[in-house]
Amino acid sequence: MNTVDRSYRSNSNMINTSKERNHEMKKVKLVIFLSLLLVVSACGSQPSTTAISSSQPAPAQVRPEDVTIKLLASTVNNNDEVAPILKTELDKLGYKLEFKTPSDTNVGNKEVLAGNYDALIGMHTAALNTYNEAQKTNLVEAFKTTFAPNGLFSRKYKSLEQLPEGATISIPSDASNAGRPLFILQSKGLIKLKPGTDPTKTSPSDIIENPHKYKFKSVDTAVLLRALDDVDAGFLYQSLRIQGGFKLTDALGLESADAKDYYIIALTRPELIGSAKLKALQQAYFSAAVKDFYVKKYDAGSIYYSW
Repeated sequence: MNTVDRSYRSNSNMINTSKERNHEMKKVKLVIFLSLLLVVSACGSQPSTTAISSSQPAPAQVRPEDVTIKLLASTVNNNDEVAPILKTELDKLGYKLEFKTPSDTNVGNKEVLAGNYDALIGMHTAALNTYNEAQKTNLVEAFKTTFAPNGLFSRKYKSLEQLPEGATISIPSDASNAGRPLFILQSKGLIKLKPGTDPTKTSPSDIIENPHKYKFKSVDTAVLLRALDDVDAGFLYQSLRIQGGFKLTDALGLESADAKDYYIIALTRPELIGSAKLKALQQAYFSAAVKDFYVKKYDAGSIYYSW
């Protein structure tokens, strides 16, 4: 075989080898392409990473009891009339309010303790402390609401200065309120109480100076207004003052807005303090709608707000 033939055959072999390599490379590329295509398709068919897979627990359903607030609203400071306003305000916050007026705050306290209601609005801090001590319970204040200053009134005299020596003054018979008229008299310089006397536990026995020799008659709340006919002056709650036809300006002396222990409170069980429901109830109570109700209902100066 001559040199030319050998060269020709060698070149032909090289060309064939090159063709085979190119063919193999095309196969490899095709396999890679198809593999990538399968991966992309598989990824596209998988659920989104933000979606909840069937193996993951579904989000907890909102239970009706979590957005339902059960409230006892007493007639004190017209909270029974405030309740429908609270219902409207709570609707805006995503809560449902169920409310009723208790026949008695002590009965209401028991309902809250039993878990039948979340809160009661109708008594002040001093009364709550007295109740807890007597009943060995642990109800707590959730927030303060309003304070209607009460005072001393008379059907016979126009001022404290007109009261005669030895005048008889009627005061509430319950321990948490008996001291209220005494502190009014002390603020006017007419008597003096023991230093450091707790306003919520004060009684005539705590008087250390009584230059006018006043006499004090303990009277049940239900008959305070009626008793006014038989005494020289007497303590009246605002509701009784209005019922008796007295104006705020008729008072011989009024309580100060600083009497924080006598603001009406929303009370509840300890475990509900800080809960979303109680925060929503407070937000609703502190709304402009509630304040507007009181502005229209009460004379100027006859109601104070805690917010």
